[in-house]
Amino acid sequence: MVIVFSQPIHNYSRACPIILKKSMPMKFNCLLKIINRRSIYLFSVLSFTALPAYVTAMPSTHISVIVSLVDNESQGIVPVPAKIGNGDDPHNNLYWGAAYGVKTFLSKANGWRNLGCEKDINDTIMERCQFAWKDNLTVTADAYRGSRIDQAMLDFMQQAATPPNATTREMVVFIGHDGLMDEQNQPIIERFPKHAGHDKQAVVLACMSEEFFSEHLLAAGAKPVVTTYSFMAPEAYVLEAVARGFANQASEAELRSSASAAYAKYQRISAKAGKSVFGANAHTKPLRLSLR
Repeated sequence: MVIVFSQPIHNYSRACPIILKKSMPMKFNCLLKIINRRSIYLFSVLSFTALPAYVTAMPSTHISVIVSLVDNESQGIVPVPAKIGNGDDPHNNLYWGAAYGVKTFLSKANGWRNLGCEKDINDTIMERCQFAWKDNLTVTADAYRGSRIDQAMLDFMQQAATPPNATTREMVVFIGHDGLMDEQNQPIIERFPKHAGHDKQAVVLACMSEEFFSEHLLAAGAKPVVTTYSFMAPEAYVLEAVARGFANQASEAELRSSASAAYAKYQRISAKAGKSVFGANAHTKPLRLSLR
C-alpha cells in the first residue's frame, strides 16, 4: 500500500513536531493527526515489473582469457616487427595492445565495455583487464609475459581442469603462440592436470591447437569447443565472436562457425578457407597439418 500526502512535510512539523526529532520514537497518536481522509489518498499496488526470463533462469556467464604475449626472442615463431613482438611490452604487443590485440579490440568493439585494468599482477602476469558484453557476459583477460609461455599454458590447463561453478557458465580461452610446438616446452606437459569429465568449455586460439591441445584438454575433463587445424593469427576478433556466441548459449558447431566467419572477414579470405581453419566445414574433414 502506498500513502501519498497532499501537503508538504514542513506543515506537518508544526502539527506534530515530534516527526523531526530523530532521537524520539514516533507516537501513534501523532501519526493519526497527519493521516486523515482529507490529506491522503490510499491505493493498492496491484502490479509489478517482471524480470526477463533469462535474468532469473540463467546463471551468470564468465570467460577467463589467458594471453601469452608474442615474443620474438623466446618463442619459436617467425619474427614479427620488433615493436609488436616484445613480450615484455603489453602496451604495444600484437596480442594485447595492438589494434587486434585483446585489450584494444574488446575495449572498442560494439557492445563491449572495459571495466578496468590493473598492471603488474605479478612477475608473470603483466596486466589484467575486465570486460563486459552488454549485461550478458563478463571477461577477465590476463597478459602473460612472453618468455613465460610455459606458465601461461600450465595456468590455462589448470583452469580447464577445474570444474565449473554450479551457478556459473564458464569458459577458458588460451591465445598466443602454440608453445607445445616448441621442444623447450615439452616438459610442461607432464604437469598438465587430469580430471574426470566436467565439460567446462575450452578454446585455444593458436596454430594447430586441435592436434597439440585437444587430447590434454579432454584428459583434464574439459570440452574443447573451438580449436584450430592450421596455422593462423590468434587475434581478438575471433575471441569476440566466440564470446558473444557463448553468452547466447551457442552450440559447439555454432561457436566454430562464428570463429570461422570472423576470421574470414578480418583476414579477407573465403568463407571456405575460414571454416577449414576451425574445422567448421560440415562436408569435408579438416586438413591436419603436422610439424612432428
